[in-house]
Amino acid sequence: MLLPLFLFGVLAVTAILIPVGASIAQSRTQELQLQRGAALQQIVQLASSAFELEDSRELEHYLDRFSATFGEAVIVVDGTGEPVTASGSFADEHDVSDLISGALRGVPQRDLATVTPWSPRSAFIAAPVTLDGRTPEGAVALRVDQQAAQRDVAAGWATIVAIGAALLFAVLLASVFWTRWVLRPVSALDAAANALAENRGYALDADAGPPELRRLARSFTRMARSVELTLDQQHGLVADASHQLRNPLAAIRLRIDGFAHGLSHGMTHGVSHGSDEADEGRDAEIAAIERDLDRLEHTVARMLMLANAEHRATAAGSGHGAAASEASPLPTADGLITVSAAHLIAPHSELLADARITVLAAEETHPIRFRRSDLEEVVELVADNAAKYAPGSTFRVELARRDDRRTALIMSDSGPGLATAEIALVGRRFWRSAAHAQLPGSGLGLAIVEQLSHANNAQVIIDRPPAGGLRITVTAEAR
Repeated sequence: MLLPLFLFGVLAVTAILIPVGASIAQSRTQELQLQRGAALQQIVQLASSAFELEDSRELEHYLDRFSATFGEAVIVVDGTGEPVTASGSFADEHDVSDLISGALRGVPQRDLATVTPWSPRSAFIAAPVTLDGRTPEGAVALRVDQQAAQRDVAAGWATIVAIGAALLFAVLLASVFWTRWVLRPVSALDAAANALAENRGYALDADAGPPELRRLARSFTRMARSVELTLDQQHGLVADASHQLRNPLAAIRLRIDGFAHGLSHGMTHGVSHGSDEADEGRDAEIAAIERDLDRLEHTVARMLMLANAEHRATAAGSGHGAAASEASPLPTADGLITVSAAHLIAPHSELLADARITVLAAEETHPIRFRRSDLEEVVELVADNAAKYAPGSTFRVELARRDDRRTALIMSDSGPGLATAEIALVGRRFWRSAAHAQLPGSGLGLAIVEQLSHANNAQVIIDRPPAGGLRITVTAEAR
């Protein structure tokens, strides 16, 4: 806004000053022209008397006093162009000759060009000398010194330029204050939007700036409150649901454990509660209930992990602020870790071995900007998926430098993999392939992997390797 306002001010001031400057030059030129025109007419009258009386002494005396006073040259010629008397010298005789010739033909030249600081220092005017009022008997030429007029014009122009500069400064100052007044609510809205994205508090003055922006600030405040309320309700729902689920789950588990312990104690003391077949059926039911409880507890834990990962990914996506720095690694050496693929997969070797999976991982270390706990969690989730859905396959873990700026963590298995249409669905909450519907799992593992990666400013690509199976590539910064 400031630049257009200032340019408009410059154009407005210029449009005012140019006519004023032209008026100053024209006024001073007209004044000089009237003065020298009157002097020229006086000399013409004296020359007429000198021609008529054939006595030029008074004329010569006047010309001497005129030249001494004004420092300007004057020449009087007769009808043939021969000089009668003169005072001072003419620098350009050619211009004077042309003017005298015109005057002898009865064409006077009393007009001066508009005086400017860069005009010639001298100008010439001329008039015919007549005795009968018709036939020129001679001519008078006057060299006009324009230096004083040039100085006056320059001083006038300097004054209006100073006034123009003061006006421009006033326009600029007013534009700055106007722009700040108009844009203050916009800056406040920007700060409030960033604070809202980073889950920080903000103060927004809804009574500053133009009426339109005031309405916008009030609308933003209502929207922000609605968003904050929705986020709080969502977060509270997840926390309350998890809390409420954990309590009955724990109570049910305690009751089942007590019930199973009571059955075992009764059988130890010879108490019979039914046939052996009935006892075996009851034990199977209890085992099934315990497995369902384990599954529910696993799902609740994964939901909490996903909610935390999504919150951190959203904060990191804001790009700046305290929440972003807490959610993602700092852009310093503290956020840069150096690990190897073998080190990352080592804690899960027993799990993979139980699933008859061959692990291939190199010992070579590479730098990667990733929170160590998040990176270990990502590897654990992918390894758990491989153990459940690709038993008996080969699981390969690699750390490779993409370039000077990025490092990729590549995890792939040689299991049955997924159909092409299903790969696009991987990462959705609670989505599971139809082929895995009977296997234990929550459908949240790869969704958590993606959110943890986003919280560390990393990208995730899920595809099928050339040898089949499933491949997950996490690419993060390496410096």
